[in-house]
Amino acid sequence: MTTKTKKPLDTVNLAEEVSRGSDETGKLHARLARYHSAKQRALVNLETLKILQPADDFTAARYRAGAVRLVDCGNYLAFRQYYTVGKTRLHKAAFCKQHLICPLCAIRRGAKTLDAYLKRYRFIMAQNPTWKLSMITLTVKNGDDLEERFKHLQKSVARIFERRRDYLKKGRGKTEFRKIHGYVGTYEVTKDNGFREVKETGWHPHAHIMVLHTTTFDYAALQSEWKEITGDSHVLNVTAAKHPDEPELDFLEVFKYAVKFSDLKPLENIHAWDVLRARRLLFSGGAFRGVEVPEELEDEPLDDLPYIELFYRHTANGYSLVSTGAAAGVVDGADAATV
Repeated sequence: MTTKTKKPLDTVNLAEEVSRGSDETGKLHARLARYHSAKQRALVNLETLKILQPADDFTAARYRAGAVRLVDCGNYLAFRQYYTVGKTRLHKAAFCKQHLICPLCAIRRGAKTLDAYLKRYRFIMAQNPTWKLSMITLTVKNGDDLEERFKHLQKSVARIFERRRDYLKKGRGKTEFRKIHGYVGTYEVTKDNGFREVKETGWHPHAHIMVLHTTTFDYAALQSEWKEITGDSHVLNVTAAKHPDEPELDFLEVFKYAVKFSDLKPLENIHAWDVLRARRLLFSGGAFRGVEVPEELEDEPLDDLPYIELFYRHTANGYSLVSTGAAAGVVDGADAATV
Protein backbone atom coordinates (compact mmCIF):
# COMPACT_ATOMS: atom_id res chain seq x y z
CA MET A 1 0.00 0.00 0.00
CA THR A 2 1.35 3.45 -0.93
CA THR A 3 1.40 6.10 1.76
CA LYS A 4 0.67 9.68 0.81
CA THR A 5 3.55 12.03 1.44
CA LYS A 6 2.50 14.87 3.72
CA LYS A 7 3.14 18.35 2.45
CA PRO A 8 5.89 20.13 4.41
CA LEU A 9 4.45 22.34 7.14
CA ASP A 10 5.82 25.60 5.83
CA THR A 11 4.57 24.92 2.31
CA VAL A 12 1.12 24.46 3.82
CA ASN A 13 1.62 27.68 5.77
CA LEU A 14 2.34 29.59 2.58
CA ALA A 15 -0.68 28.08 0.85
CA GLU A 16 -2.91 29.26 3.69
CA GLU A 17 -1.25 32.67 3.66
CA VAL A 18 -2.15 33.29 0.03
CA SER A 19 -5.58 31.64 0.04
CA ARG A 20 -8.56 33.85 -0.69
CA GLY A 21 -9.83 35.66 2.35
CA SER A 22 -6.72 34.95 4.39
CA ASP A 23 -7.02 38.45 5.91
CA GLU A 24 -10.54 37.85 7.21
CA THR A 25 -10.85 38.65 10.91
CA GLY A 26 -12.22 35.19 11.67
CA LYS A 27 -8.98 33.64 10.37
CA LEU A 28 -6.63 35.67 12.56
CA HIS A 29 -6.18 32.90 15.13
CA ALA A 30 -5.11 30.47 12.39
CA ARG A 31 -2.77 33.10 10.99
CA LEU A 32 -1.15 33.65 14.37
CA ALA A 33 -0.73 29.89 14.73
CA ARG A 34 1.10 29.81 11.36
CA TYR A 35 3.40 32.59 12.45
CA HIS A 36 4.08 30.88 15.78
CA SER A 37 5.03 27.67 13.96
CA ALA A 38 7.39 29.61 11.70
CA LYS A 39 8.87 31.52 14.64
CA GLN A 40 9.55 28.25 16.48
CA ARG A 41 11.60 26.93 13.57
CA ALA A 42 13.45 30.25 13.33
CA LEU A 43 14.40 29.82 16.99
CA VAL A 44 15.80 26.35 16.20
CA ASN A 45 17.96 27.91 13.49
CA LEU A 46 18.99 30.61 15.95
CA GLU A 47 20.22 28.04 18.46
CA THR A 48 22.05 26.19 15.67
CA LEU A 49 23.83 29.39 14.65
CA LYS A 50 24.87 29.98 18.25
CA ILE A 51 26.50 26.57 18.73
CA LEU A 52 28.34 26.51 15.41
CA GLN A 53 31.90 27.79 15.59
CA PRO A 54 33.35 28.18 12.08
CA ALA A 55 37.14 28.35 11.94
CA ASP A 56 36.95 31.13 9.36
CA ASP A 57 36.54 34.52 11.07
CA PHE A 58 34.43 35.95 8.24
CA THR A 59 32.01 33.02 8.37
CA ALA A 60 31.83 33.26 12.16
CA ALA A 61 31.01 36.97 11.86
CA ARG A 62 28.21 36.20 9.39
CA TYR A 63 26.75 33.62 11.72
CA ARG A 64 26.80 36.05 14.64
CA ALA A 65 25.15 38.77 12.55
CA GLY A 66 22.49 36.34 11.32
CA ALA A 67 21.78 35.23 14.88
CA VAL A 68 21.45 38.82 16.11
CA ARG A 69 18.84 39.57 13.45
CA LEU A 70 16.90 36.37 14.17
CA VAL A 71 16.60 37.14 17.89
CA ASP A 72 14.04 39.93 17.48
CA CYS A 73 12.31 38.76 14.31
CA GLY A 74 8.61 38.21 14.91
CA ASN A 75 8.79 39.11 18.59
CA TYR A 76 5.82 41.41 18.12
CA LEU A 77 3.08 41.82 15.52
CA ALA A 78 0.78 44.82 15.24
CA PHE A 79 -2.49 44.36 13.33
CA ARG A 80 -5.20 46.74 12.25
CA GLN A 81 -8.67 45.25 12.56
CA TYR A 82 -10.98 46.94 10.03
CA TYR A 83 -14.16 45.94 11.78
CA THR A 84 -16.59 47.49 9.28
CA VAL A 85 -15.41 45.09 6.54
CA GLY A 86 -14.30 42.12 8.66
CA LYS A 87 -10.63 42.37 7.68
CA THR A 88 -7.52 42.26 9.87
CA ARG A 89 -4.19 43.16 8.32
CA LEU A 90 -0.62 43.09 9.56
CA HIS A 91 0.43 46.71 9.99
CA LYS A 92 3.83 46.51 11.65
CA ALA A 93 6.30 43.86 12.78
CA ALA A 94 9.97 43.24 13.48
CA PHE A 95 11.25 41.30 10.44
CA CYS A 96 14.84 40.13 9.92
CA LYS A 97 14.30 39.56 6.15
CA GLN A 98 16.56 36.50 6.17
CA HIS A 99 14.06 34.32 4.36
CA LEU A 100 16.45 31.39 3.90
CA ILE A 101 16.73 30.80 7.65
CA CYS A 102 13.60 32.53 8.89
CA PRO A 103 10.35 30.77 7.90
CA LEU A 104 8.27 33.73 9.11
CA CYS A 105 10.00 36.09 6.68
CA ALA A 106 9.88 33.35 4.02
CA ILE A 107 6.10 33.03 4.33
CA ARG A 108 5.61 36.78 4.10
CA ARG A 109 8.08 37.16 1.22
CA GLY A 110 6.50 34.30 -0.68
CA ALA A 111 3.03 35.80 -0.26
CA LYS A 112 4.19 39.23 -1.44
CA THR A 113 5.99 37.78 -4.47
CA LEU A 114 3.05 35.62 -5.44
CA ASP A 115 0.66 38.56 -5.20
CA ALA A 116 2.84 40.74 -7.44
CA TYR A 117 3.17 38.13 -10.18
CA LEU A 118 -0.49 37.14 -10.02
CA LYS A 119 -1.46 40.74 -10.73
CA ARG A 120 0.80 40.76 -13.80
CA TYR A 121 -0.50 37.34 -14.89
CA ARG A 122 -4.13 38.50 -14.78
CA PHE A 123 -3.22 41.64 -16.75
CA ILE A 124 -1.42 39.55 -19.38
CA MET A 125 -4.23 37.03 -19.75
CA ALA A 126 -6.83 39.77 -20.12
CA GLN A 127 -4.99 40.86 -23.27
CA ASN A 128 -3.93 37.38 -24.44
CA PRO A 129 -6.76 34.99 -23.49
CA THR A 130 -5.50 32.20 -25.77
CA TRP A 131 -2.13 31.89 -24.00
CA LYS A 132 -1.57 28.79 -21.92
CA LEU A 133 0.10 28.51 -18.52
CA SER A 134 2.43 25.59 -17.73
CA MET A 135 5.20 24.78 -15.29
CA ILE A 136 8.59 23.47 -16.37
CA THR A 137 10.86 21.89 -13.76
CA LEU A 138 14.56 21.58 -14.59
CA THR A 139 17.02 19.49 -12.58
CA VAL A 140 20.69 18.61 -12.55
CA LYS A 141 22.48 15.59 -11.13
CA ASN A 142 22.72 15.53 -7.33
CA GLY A 143 26.05 16.24 -5.65
CA ASP A 144 27.78 16.75 -2.31
CA ASP A 145 28.98 20.29 -3.10
CA LEU A 146 25.95 22.59 -2.94
CA GLU A 147 27.76 25.64 -4.31
CA GLU A 148 29.10 23.75 -7.32
CA ARG A 149 25.74 22.09 -8.08
CA PHE A 150 23.83 25.36 -7.72
CA LYS A 151 26.22 27.25 -10.01
CA HIS A 152 25.92 24.44 -12.55
CA LEU A 153 22.12 24.67 -12.53
CA GLN A 154 22.12 28.47 -12.63
CA LYS A 155 24.51 28.57 -15.60
CA SER A 156 22.49 25.92 -17.43
CA VAL A 157 19.23 27.84 -16.96
CA ALA A 158 20.96 31.04 -18.13
CA ARG A 159 22.13 29.27 -21.30
CA ILE A 160 18.61 28.07 -22.04
CA PHE A 161 17.25 31.61 -21.92
CA GLU A 162 20.22 32.97 -23.88
CA ARG A 163 19.23 30.57 -26.64
CA ARG A 164 15.67 31.87 -26.44
CA ARG A 165 16.85 35.50 -26.70
CA ASP A 166 19.13 34.71 -29.63
CA TYR A 167 16.30 33.05 -31.52
CA LEU A 168 13.76 35.81 -30.83
CA LYS A 169 16.16 38.67 -31.63
CA LYS A 170 18.28 37.18 -34.40
CA GLY A 171 16.36 34.12 -35.60
CA ARG A 172 19.51 32.14 -34.87
CA GLY A 173 19.55 28.57 -33.64
CA LYS A 174 16.64 26.45 -32.52
CA THR A 175 15.28 25.96 -29.03
CA GLU A 176 12.00 24.74 -27.58
CA PHE A 177 12.15 27.73 -25.24
CA ARG A 178 11.44 30.00 -28.22
CA LYS A 179 7.78 29.09 -27.67
CA ILE A 180 7.69 30.92 -24.34
CA HIS A 181 6.07 34.37 -24.26
CA GLY A 182 6.82 35.04 -20.59
CA TYR A 183 8.34 33.23 -17.64
CA VAL A 184 8.98 33.50 -13.93
CA GLY A 185 11.02 30.94 -12.07
CA THR A 186 12.80 30.19 -8.82
CA TYR A 187 15.63 27.97 -7.69
CA GLU A 188 14.79 25.47 -4.98
CA VAL A 189 17.18 23.31 -2.97
CA THR A 190 16.46 20.03 -1.21
CA LYS A 191 18.69 17.34 0.25
CA ASP A 192 18.25 13.68 -0.62
CA ASN A 193 19.52 11.25 2.00
CA GLY A 194 18.75 7.98 0.25
CA PHE A 195 15.50 7.26 2.09
CA ARG A 196 12.50 5.44 0.59
CA GLU A 197 12.51 5.44 -3.21
CA VAL A 198 15.25 8.10 -3.53
CA LYS A 199 18.43 6.38 -4.68
CA GLU A 200 20.59 9.37 -5.52
CA THR A 201 21.92 11.17 -2.46
CA GLY A 202 23.29 14.69 -2.07
CA TRP A 203 22.10 18.22 -2.71
CA HIS A 204 19.31 18.48 -5.24
CA PRO A 205 19.00 21.98 -6.73
CA HIS A 206 16.24 22.44 -9.29
CA ALA A 207 14.25 25.22 -10.95
CA HIS A 208 10.47 25.61 -11.14
CA ILE A 209 9.40 27.93 -13.97
CA MET A 210 5.89 29.11 -14.79
CA VAL A 211 5.72 29.79 -18.54
CA LEU A 212 3.17 31.36 -20.87
CA HIS A 213 2.95 29.82 -24.35
CA THR A 214 0.60 29.06 -27.23
CA THR A 215 2.40 26.20 -29.00
CA THR A 216 2.72 22.80 -27.35
CA PHE A 217 6.24 21.81 -26.28
CA ASP A 218 8.04 18.86 -27.87
CA TYR A 219 8.98 16.97 -24.71
CA ALA A 220 11.65 14.80 -26.35
CA ALA A 221 13.26 17.90 -27.87
CA LEU A 222 13.22 19.61 -24.45
CA GLN A 223 14.94 16.61 -22.86
CA SER A 224 17.57 16.46 -25.56
CA GLU A 225 18.27 20.19 -25.34
CA TRP A 226 18.54 20.14 -21.55
CA LYS A 227 20.94 17.16 -21.65
CA GLU A 228 23.06 18.95 -24.25
CA ILE A 229 23.32 22.03 -22.03
CA THR A 230 23.85 20.37 -18.64
CA GLY A 231 25.89 17.38 -19.78
CA ASP A 232 24.54 15.39 -16.83
CA SER A 233 20.75 15.57 -16.82
CA HIS A 234 17.85 15.04 -19.17
CA VAL A 235 15.42 15.05 -16.23
CA LEU A 236 12.72 17.70 -16.54
CA ASN A 237 8.97 17.92 -16.27
CA VAL A 238 6.29 19.92 -18.07
CA THR A 239 2.88 20.23 -16.44
CA ALA A 240 -0.11 22.22 -17.66
CA ALA A 241 -1.69 24.53 -15.08
CA LYS A 242 -4.45 22.72 -13.22
CA HIS A 243 -6.37 25.59 -11.63
CA PRO A 244 -7.59 28.09 -14.26
CA ASP A 245 -9.94 29.76 -11.77
CA GLU A 246 -7.38 29.83 -8.94
CA PRO A 247 -3.99 30.39 -10.61
CA GLU A 248 -2.41 31.11 -7.22
CA LEU A 249 -2.52 27.36 -6.57
CA ASP A 250 -0.36 26.74 -9.66
CA PHE A 251 2.01 29.64 -8.99
CA LEU A 252 2.38 28.44 -5.41
CA GLU A 253 4.71 25.65 -6.54
CA VAL A 254 7.14 28.27 -7.84
CA PHE A 255 6.98 30.74 -4.98
CA LYS A 256 7.29 28.19 -2.17
CA TYR A 257 11.06 28.11 -2.83
CA ALA A 258 11.85 30.28 0.19
CA VAL A 259 9.81 28.28 2.69
CA LYS A 260 11.30 25.00 1.47
CA PHE A 261 14.58 25.76 3.23
CA SER A 262 12.98 25.05 6.58
CA ASP A 263 12.24 21.50 5.39
CA LEU A 264 15.99 20.90 5.64
CA LYS A 265 17.59 19.72 8.86
CA PRO A 266 18.85 22.73 10.87
CA LEU A 267 22.54 22.19 10.04
CA GLU A 268 21.69 21.74 6.35
CA ASN A 269 19.49 24.83 6.48
CA ILE A 270 22.32 26.95 7.88
CA HIS A 271 24.75 25.62 5.27
CA ALA A 272 22.31 26.34 2.42
CA TRP A 273 21.73 29.86 3.76
CA ASP A 274 25.46 30.52 3.99
CA VAL A 275 26.08 29.31 0.43
CA LEU A 276 23.07 30.93 -1.22
CA ARG A 277 22.39 34.03 0.87
CA ALA A 278 23.78 36.42 -1.79
CA ARG A 279 22.37 34.53 -4.78
CA ARG A 280 19.39 35.65 -6.79
CA LEU A 281 16.88 32.82 -6.52
CA LEU A 282 14.06 34.46 -8.51
CA PHE A 283 14.24 35.20 -12.25
CA SER A 284 11.79 36.31 -14.91
CA GLY A 285 11.56 37.53 -18.47
CA GLY A 286 9.35 38.15 -21.47
CA ALA A 287 5.85 39.24 -20.49
CA PHE A 288 6.79 38.88 -16.81
CA ARG A 289 9.81 41.17 -17.03
CA GLY A 290 9.83 44.19 -14.72
CA VAL A 291 7.43 42.97 -12.04
CA GLU A 292 8.23 44.81 -8.82
CA VAL A 293 7.90 42.98 -5.52
CA PRO A 294 7.50 45.27 -2.48
CA GLU A 295 10.38 45.18 -0.01
CA GLU A 296 8.15 45.60 3.01
CA LEU A 297 6.58 42.41 4.36
CA GLU A 298 3.55 43.97 6.03
CA ASP A 299 0.06 44.02 4.45
CA GLU A 300 -1.25 46.97 2.50
CA PRO A 301 -3.53 49.12 4.69
CA LEU A 302 -7.16 49.76 3.86
CA ASP A 303 -7.24 53.53 3.61
CA ASP A 304 -10.04 55.67 5.06
CA LEU A 305 -11.58 52.82 7.05
CA PRO A 306 -11.82 52.85 10.85
CA TYR A 307 -9.82 50.19 12.67
CA ILE A 308 -8.71 48.89 16.04
CA GLU A 309 -5.04 48.28 16.71
CA LEU A 310 -4.12 44.85 18.09
CA PHE A 311 -0.63 44.32 19.51
CA TYR A 312 0.65 40.76 19.93
CA ARG A 313 3.86 39.56 21.56
CA HIS A 314 5.41 36.16 20.98
CA THR A 315 5.64 33.74 23.90
CA ALA A 316 6.63 30.09 24.21
CA ASN A 317 2.96 29.14 23.81
CA GLY A 318 2.20 31.36 20.82
CA TYR A 319 1.24 34.96 20.15
CA SER A 320 -0.50 36.70 23.03
CA LEU A 321 -2.61 39.85 22.72
CA VAL A 322 -1.08 42.42 25.06
CA SER A 323 -2.89 45.62 24.10
CA THR A 324 -5.60 47.11 21.92
CA GLY A 325 -6.24 50.66 20.89
CA ALA A 326 -8.86 52.50 18.87
CA ALA A 327 -7.69 54.61 15.95
CA ALA A 328 -8.86 58.16 15.46
CA GLY A 329 -12.48 58.28 14.42
CA VAL A 330 -13.40 54.97 16.07
CA VAL A 331 -16.25 55.45 18.47
CA ASP A 332 -15.42 52.67 20.91
CA GLY A 333 -13.23 49.61 20.72
CA ALA A 334 -15.88 47.64 22.57
CA ASP A 335 -18.34 48.21 19.73
CA ALA A 336 -16.04 46.64 17.17
CA ALA A 337 -15.60 42.98 16.38
CA THR A 338 -12.66 41.55 18.31
CA VAL A 339 -10.57 38.48 17.77
